[in-house]
Amino acid sequence: MGQPASAAVKDGFREVLDGALLSLVFAVLAFLTWWFLRDTWLKFSALLWAFTYSIIAVNLVPALTGDRFRAGIEFASSPLLRRSIALLGLTVSASVWVKLGGPGVALVLINLVFAFAFAIFLCKYVLRLNDPLAILVGVGTSICGASAVAATAPAIKARAEETGLSLAVITLFGLLAMFAYPALFSGPLGGWLGMDPLAYGIWAGTGIHETAQVIAAASQVDGALPIAVSAKFVRILSIGPMVLVSTLLYRRLSSRTRSTQVKVAVPWFAVAFVTFTLAHYGLESLPIREWWSSFNAGYLQPLVTFLLAWSFAGVGLKVRASAIAAIGPKAFAGGMVAAIVAGGMALLLVRYLWMPLSG
Repeated sequence: MGQPASAAVKDGFREVLDGALLSLVFAVLAFLTWWFLRDTWLKFSALLWAFTYSIIAVNLVPALTGDRFRAGIEFASSPLLRRSIALLGLTVSASVWVKLGGPGVALVLINLVFAFAFAIFLCKYVLRLNDPLAILVGVGTSICGASAVAATAPAIKARAEETGLSLAVITLFGLLAMFAYPALFSGPLGGWLGMDPLAYGIWAGTGIHETAQVIAAASQVDGALPIAVSAKFVRILSIGPMVLVSTLLYRRLSSRTRSTQVKVAVPWFAVAFVTFTLAHYGLESLPIREWWSSFNAGYLQPLVTFLLAWSFAGVGLKVRASAIAAIGPKAFAGGMVAAIVAGGMALLLVRYLWMPLSG
């Protein structure tokens, strides 16, 4: 006789407990770090801190990759990650599509598509990186850095080292952009943009990878933050559709997928993300909108951020430095060039599309 269902559940719980708790410890540490540094120039997202702490720990203490922790780490980095991405949609309103106006939304979407296509072409056909890595660099550059990578990696079955490497290069060049954008605006590019904080905000929100980095860069120019965040949210809302596009593109590009005739599966968490953004917009339109806004800001957003940090800790615990080093420096070059081209294209669109049409 097989064991009772309750016993099977208990065994499964025990199997994932150690690894899940290990990931949770790094998530708590990351969240506390974010909390204490949120008003400083080191106000990076808890996701990045969780990834950083966990990848350092697993490479300093190889025992963390043992059988005792493996199932729990897999739980945090896969099913928990998908559910967290879906819940992220509840914190984002679909109404942000219209806040920038037609020219602003068009600018963001044009740059998104251009950056995505350019990064994949560069990484796959020029630098000869494998398909998952090329796609992850593309979505990380064009959409919203770590969150886009996290959302896309499970859909295209990227290995942990591919996810880790793409996160590393996206994070690195996003951090550099966080310092470079305000420096360029206060220097040689300020006059070219008419010293307009709105123009700078759209440029930062369109060209910089990570949300925390956009906020940090935009906060250094008075009046730029609201429109920068609005532009950034247009990109965030594109996570769901771009995961679908990336999945189909991966299955078209991958010779392994064609040879085994793998069935195309719609990633439910991407669909759920888009659906939840619409639900958020609907709740904003009801008489309870003030309560919903307060609940979202005070409870839901911190909860989702914490769940994502927990998931990212699991992702980091699966990444070994030796595996990343074995991939080679080409991904570094791909991330660097993609970031420069995406930022440059965004700048040109702001100057020659948004400024004339909005002025």
